[in-house]
Amino acid sequence: MIYAIKHRKVDRAIFKGNEDSFTSSIFERLMYLPLELTQQILETALLDLTIDLDLHKTESIEYWPNWSAENTTNKNRVEPDIFIRTKKFDIIIEAKRHDKNSQHKGQWVNELQSYFNEYAVDEKEVIYIALGGIRKFCNESISINDRNLVIHKCYWSSILESVKTLSYKMVLTKDLTSQNSANSKILEDIILCFSLFGFSTADWLEYLPKTKYINEKSLRDIKKLEKL
Repeated sequence: MIYAIKHRKVDRAIFKGNEDSFTSSIFERLMYLPLELTQQILETALLDLTIDLDLHKTESIEYWPNWSAENTTNKNRVEPDIFIRTKKFDIIIEAKRHDKNSQHKGQWVNELQSYFNEYAVDEKEVIYIALGGIRKFCNESISINDRNLVIHKCYWSSILESVKTLSYKMVLTKDLTSQNSANSKILEDIILCFSLFGFSTADWLEYLPKTKYINEKSLRDIKKLEKL
């Protein structure tokens, strides 16, 4: 689909403003990577993360789960964007289309209360990530059922930078065969997704190796990056 959008076979405007299309386009591809790489990308992007996300032991991932609205301000159901279960943690991600000013504390409370409606019996540690829509870039704490929980913050642009850095390192290595080549292609697709949804991805010159003179190697490096 992203290549149909890129080549204007599908109306780009329909997708560009859609929060759910953006979220699924990025995270579906992130989860295609070896989960150690996905974990590296997210942990690099998150603000002040001090714990191991345990993504290399992911058991399931669900997009827009429907949970009970009991004891929340919602009337029917509660629907976070992404729910990841690992061996150690449950991870809830509430994603917004743009990077600033659309997250709401009331939504965090509802989603965490709804999570406990469904999974309290499992007694797992829950990690909540507010992705995009950031009003104040510092982690916050809220209390649910006498439990103090941290709201971890992350910009979409931080994920993009993390993906770009990893992608450029892979492109400029000599080993782009087999699995590394496949991983590099997934990273390139993620960068393309960001571009199609309006993020700037053109500042790749800063990642080129510093050299005093233009030579054959530096020209080869530029040709590799032009393909991103």
